[in-house]
Amino acid sequence: MHKRMASWTCLAFLAAIAFVSGDKPPFPCTRVTGTSFGNTSRPPFGPFCEEGNKVTHPNRTWIGFNLKKPHCIICCAGKDSTGNIYYNVSKLSAHSCSNLRKNH
Repeated sequence: MHKRMASWTCLAFLAAIAFVSGDKPPFPCTRVTGTSFGNTSRPPFGPFCEEGNKVTHPNRTWIGFNLKKPHCIICCAGKDSTGNIYYNVSKLSAHSCSNLRKNH
């Protein structure tokens, strides 16, 4: 009985990982398209997103968008060479966040 329950729990956990790591943006992010990565009018948060994801999701082009103040939460989207887009939510460092508050 416990082995069966553990198997179902593991399966549910793997499904949750696939959902979060897929092409669906997490809250509060919005979906972006491949053309969003060429939009130079977006805030320059791409390098922050790239740095935070370079080990787990290397070789992607990153953009950062939808900054939520006052907690400095940012949505990151990374596009790979086949056009697949990975999303995550990150938090800017306290130093970066305070610089943003001064400038905006």
